Amino acid sequence: MMSPMPSVLELELRNQLADLRERLAVAQEDLISMAHDAGAIDGEIMSLKAQMSEARADRDAWREQAERLSQLLSAIAQAKV
Repeated sequence: MMSPMPSVLELELRNQLADLRERLAVAQEDLISMAHDAGAIDGEIMSLKAQMSEARADRDAWREQAERLSQLLSAIAQAKV
């Protein structure tokens, strides 16, 4: 028994379905790529936050040392007067 020929509408629907599947595959690849990029960016942000925290700690330590030295110099200058 021979199968009936598909109608024009059925062929059009098959073409649309194939196109939608292809577009979905491309969108999924793009999504995976974006997720990978987002992960890399997140890692970079975490690294920069750690560097900023370290820089702030260094800044605070230098500020404290400068204040101590300033007080020491003031005390020495007053002692000479």
